[in-house]
Amino acid sequence: MSIRVRVYYSKINGACFVPHVALAQVFSRSAARAGLKMTMTEGFSPRPKMSFAPELPAGVVALNEPVDIYFESVPENLIELLNSSLPAGFEVNKIAFPDENKRPNENAVSLGKICKLALYHAHSEVLDVEFLKMHVENYFKNELLNAKINFIRENWLSFIIKNPAQNPIGGLVKYLVANNLIHGWHEINLIREKIGSNINFED
Repeated sequence: MSIRVRVYYSKINGACFVPHVALAQVFSRSAARAGLKMTMTEGFSPRPKMSFAPELPAGVVALNEPVDIYFESVPENLIELLNSSLPAGFEVNKIAFPDENKRPNENAVSLGKICKLALYHAHSEVLDVEFLKMHVENYFKNELLNAKINFIRENWLSFIIKNPAQNPIGGLVKYLVANNLIHGWHEINLIREKIGSNINFED
């Protein structure tokens, strides 16, 4: 039996520099250290079965990222077990069980279909926040759902973009560099607070 668990996790401090391609190894090794048995994929090179949200560049803090992990069994203290074995900076916030675990004849919605919106926060010491807002609007255009200044703290810009898989946040940084507005990633701080299908500032 394979049970799909949607795990919501954060990665802060040094963990935000762990690249997307290394996340599967981080979670599979942590699960093994915790004594959890993951479902393996089929084929000539079986590997732990899991599915991640759209990629974040290294250096972007994530506060509530979903990953679907398939386990052969799920203990009641799954969150505690994972948190006791994950590297510093990673933390599981909550878990959910997609519908097929309760109704096997129905297909649960995949992460790819759920991750339609993303809420980001941005701050730069070298750019005025009003100026940053203007360029975020110029870059994302109709893919920008909303943008607010000082929503989480002073001189920070918060914005929601559509289709984050097709509109990666790294593209914004490249745009700012190409227009000589910043010199690189070290001049802007980025946080992805959440990603999903129904996001607003008041959540």
